[in-house]
Amino acid sequence: MVCGKRNLPTTFKLGDIRGSMSDQPYLVSARKYRPQDWEAVVGQAGITQTLQQSIASGQIAQAYLFCGPRGVGKTTSARIFARAINGFDAADDALAFNVFELDAASNNKVEDIRSIVEQVRIPPQKGKYKVYIIDEVHMLSQAAFNAFLKTLEEPPGHAVFILATTEKHKILPTILSRCQIFDFHRITVPDTIAHLQRIAAQEGVVAELQALHTIASKADGALRDALSMFDQLVAFAGKNLTAQAVAEQLHVLDHDTYFSLTDCALNSDIPGALLQFDEVMAKGFDAHHFVSGWASHMRNLMVCRDAQTLKLLEVTDEVKVQFQEQAARADLFFIVGALDVLNQADVQFRGSQHQRLLVELALMQVCSHEALKKKSPDEGLMPPSKAPTIKSSGGSAMSTSTNSPSENSSVLVAVQDSPAISRTEPEAPRRAPVDSPADMPVDSPAGAPLEVLPVQTAVPSIPRAGGLRKSKRAIVTPGGAIKASVEAEKQEGEGEGAGMVVDPSWKDEVTEEGVCAVWDSFVAKLRQEDKVALATTMAAHLPVLEGLEVRFDVGNPLQREQMDSLRTEVLTALKTELRNASLSLKIEVAEQPLESRKAFLSDRERYDLMVEKNPALDALRKALDLDLG
Repeated sequence: MVCGKRNLPTTFKLGDIRGSMSDQPYLVSARKYRPQDWEAVVGQAGITQTLQQSIASGQIAQAYLFCGPRGVGKTTSARIFARAINGFDAADDALAFNVFELDAASNNKVEDIRSIVEQVRIPPQKGKYKVYIIDEVHMLSQAAFNAFLKTLEEPPGHAVFILATTEKHKILPTILSRCQIFDFHRITVPDTIAHLQRIAAQEGVVAELQALHTIASKADGALRDALSMFDQLVAFAGKNLTAQAVAEQLHVLDHDTYFSLTDCALNSDIPGALLQFDEVMAKGFDAHHFVSGWASHMRNLMVCRDAQTLKLLEVTDEVKVQFQEQAARADLFFIVGALDVLNQADVQFRGSQHQRLLVELALMQVCSHEALKKKSPDEGLMPPSKAPTIKSSGGSAMSTSTNSPSENSSVLVAVQDSPAISRTEPEAPRRAPVDSPADMPVDSPAGAPLEVLPVQTAVPSIPRAGGLRKSKRAIVTPGGAIKASVEAEKQEGEGEGAGMVVDPSWKDEVTEEGVCAVWDSFVAKLRQEDKVALATTMAAHLPVLEGLEVRFDVGNPLQREQMDSLRTEVLTALKTELRNASLSLKIEVAEQPLESRKAFLSDRERYDLMVEKNPALDALRKALDLDLG
C-alpha cells in the first residue's frame, strides 16, 4: 500500500504474530499486560500484601472500598481478589457466574441498585462467593445510595461488594463506615519505568532510558496512561524509541531546554533567554506549561544542593549529574528568587491580559538576580570604604581605596535602605580647595593642585551575615525587582529648606518686622502650592519675636499638629532669610474664652459644664437612671 512516497507497514500487532493481516484482534498494552496475579500488580505492595493475608486467614469483609487516582490498579486488584477468594484461575469460565461488574457512571439509578439487591439473595452456583464490583461508585444518585445502605451493611454470607472510586470525598459517610477502605497511591516514576522496560523487552522494542522516563513523568502516576503513550510512540517511531522522538511526539520540553535557559539566567543574558523563549513558543508549546516546567527545574536545583534531599530528584543518573553541576553554580539567593518570581507568574497567568509579556517579565527578573547579587555586598561581609583617594596633578596617589566607585555606590544603596544600620548622611562629592601651600600634604609636589575623587562617604557599619543577606532584602523586592533608594532624595528634595545650608556663624540682628515678612512669604509659597489648610493656619495671625525665640499661637491641637509638620521648613527659612542661626520656633495652643470653645466641645464636655453650674442636674440624671451614651 502506497500513500504519497512512504510505504506504510502492514503489521498492526505488537506481539510475535506478523503478516499482512492478523486474525487475532489487536490489544492495547494496558489490556494485554493487565496483571493476573498479586505479584504482577505494580506499585501497590502494601495493599496487595494486606489483601493476601486477609484471604489466607479467612477474614473476608462484606464490603471494600478501593479509592485512588485513575490507572493505579483498583479494578485489576478487585478482579484478582474476586478470583482469589473463590480459588478460580484466570481462564476459568465459572468466573463469569460469580463476578459481576457494574459501571455506576451509567447505571446510577435506584432501579439499577434494586436489581443488584434482588440478585444478591441467590447463592453462587460454583465457588464460595459472589463478588459485585461497582466502578465509579461516587456517581450513584442520593436515592441509589440510600437503597444500597441496608444491603451493604448486612448482605448474605456469600456476597462481597468491592466499590471503586476516584473521588472518595463524594461518597456518603454512611457508605464509608460500612467498608474497609484501601487508598491506592500513584505509581512512582521508577516503578513505571521498570514496568515499561519489561513490556518493551517482550515486544522487542529498544527504548532509551530517558525516553521511558519522559513517558513515566508525563503519565503522572497513572500506569494505564503510560502504557497508552507507549503504544502511541511505538506506532509512531517503530521499534526504536529515542528521547528526542518521545519529546516531539508527546510535545514536552526536554531537560536541555531548561538547562540552557538557566545558564542564560546565571550569566544575566536577558536577550538569550528571550530568544530561547521565542523558540519554545514557535514550536507550539504553551507558555503556562513553560513556566511550570522551569519552576520544576528550579525546584530540582534546590533539591540537588543537599545530599539528604537528593533522593527527591526523580530523573536518570545522567540528568542528575547535570543538575548537580548546575546547582553548584547557582547559589541560594538565585534559586529562591527565581522560584518566587516563577510562582507569582504561575499564579497570575490565568488572569493576565498579556500572558506572553507576563512570562517575558518573569524571564527578565530571573535573569537579573545574578547581576543584582554582584551589585550587593558579598555575603554581607564587604569591608568598609577607606578615606577618599587624593591625587595630585602629577598622578601620584596620596591614599588608595579598596573599593571602586561603582562598588561604593552599590554599598551605599544597601545601607540607605537598611533601617538597622546607623550611618552618617553622605555628602555630594566636591573639589577640595587649597588655600595655601601650608595646607598641602608634605609628600605632594609643591604647587600641585589637589583633587578629591568622586567617591561616597565610607560606610561606618556593616550588615551581619545570616541567611539571605539583609542588604539584599533591602534592595530586592519579593518579585525580584530592584528597589530605588529614594528615601534620602525625598528628604533632600522636599520642603522649604531643601538645599539650604545654615551657617552656625550667622549672628545678624533680627527684628519682628523681618520675621513677619519671612512668615508672609512662606504663607504665599504655601498658597502657590495649593496647601490651603496650612496657609490658612499660618495666616490666622502673625508670630511674636521674644528675644531669639519666635512664638506662634494656634487655636487648637489640630492646628498645632499641622504646624509641627512644617516646623523644620519654617525654622530653616527664618534662619536663612534673617541670617541668624540661633533662632528657635515655639508653637503653643492659646487659651481661648469659653464662648469660643463651645463650638468644639463634645457632648460630654457640654454636660460637665452644665453640671458645674447646677450640680442638681447630675443628681437628677442618676435618679432617673439615664445614660449619656
